[in-house]
Amino acid sequence: MTSYPASDHYNPHTRRFHAAEPPRPVQHGLAALWKMIIHGRHTYPPAPLPSLRPDWATFLAPAAKSRFIWFGHSTLLMRIGGQTLITDPVFGDNVSPVPFTMRRFQPPAATVAELPPLDVVLISHNHYDHLERATHKRLAHSHAHYLVPLGVGVQLQRWGIPAARISEMDWWQSIERNGIRYTALPARHYSGRGIFDHNRSLWVGYLIEYDNERYYFHGDSARGQHFDAIAARIGRIDIAFIENGQYSEYWPDNHLFPEETAAVAAKLAPSRFMPIHWGAYPMALHRWNDPVLRSIPAARAHGVNPLTPLLGQIFDMDTTSDDWYRHAP
Repeated sequence: MTSYPASDHYNPHTRRFHAAEPPRPVQHGLAALWKMIIHGRHTYPPAPLPSLRPDWATFLAPAAKSRFIWFGHSTLLMRIGGQTLITDPVFGDNVSPVPFTMRRFQPPAATVAELPPLDVVLISHNHYDHLERATHKRLAHSHAHYLVPLGVGVQLQRWGIPAARISEMDWWQSIERNGIRYTALPARHYSGRGIFDHNRSLWVGYLIEYDNERYYFHGDSARGQHFDAIAARIGRIDIAFIENGQYSEYWPDNHLFPEETAAVAAKLAPSRFMPIHWGAYPMALHRWNDPVLRSIPAARAHGVNPLTPLLGQIFDMDTTSDDWYRHAP
């Protein structure tokens, strides 16, 4: 097992990472899971959400502005600087080790096999809803390079990704590839996929910079002082893709509540704010669209300009926002 230098978020003696601000423990987790199983139907949309099949020719064509496609939850396909990036690619039927729970609302707008060739895969942490075995087993035969938090590379190598195609990153570490600069940013979360690997790997967000463009990908993170440091250090942001969903009073420091999402967006002051981590899987007891019904008005009240594309829609930072989620079934 690899050990890393001591830091304010890693203990080399225990070989475990920890949040700089310790979270409050999950309360009544089994009771919450039981409620999700029994009352889960109320967290799903009553009919399929509006979705578009991506036009790959349009997405890949040279353009003055970077383009994006959202597949739900935290999976974003990005076309930046003539390269194709993807964040936390998850396309499967469920995001839980228990197959009949946390099932996808509907098939994704495209499958992994239909994606254009990938240049870079960004992983924020190793939870099931952000790191999917089947997707990476398929990508093992591609040429994509992986940028991942410390400790995640071991898991990917078990799934067939060669070590030469993996770069692990610590908070505030930057890597430049083919003219795009990636910086791993701090987050307040945790990691683990089983009983014995709790916090054996790190969790991060990312700043993606190309030419004069700057994009923030949040990953997963509860509220914390690290957002002050991020706002102070990274400067201007064109689009901030911020977690918005899967929150609960049962786990108050795992994810942002919608009003906290809006407050983080206001603190970072991006040109556009796009809520992610919703629209695909039910992982909490709130209704499918509650996150955006609460966060979007709150963000607008802070003077932040939201961006809410359809699933599968090609968009850029100037795309007109449509509150489709209010009228969806």
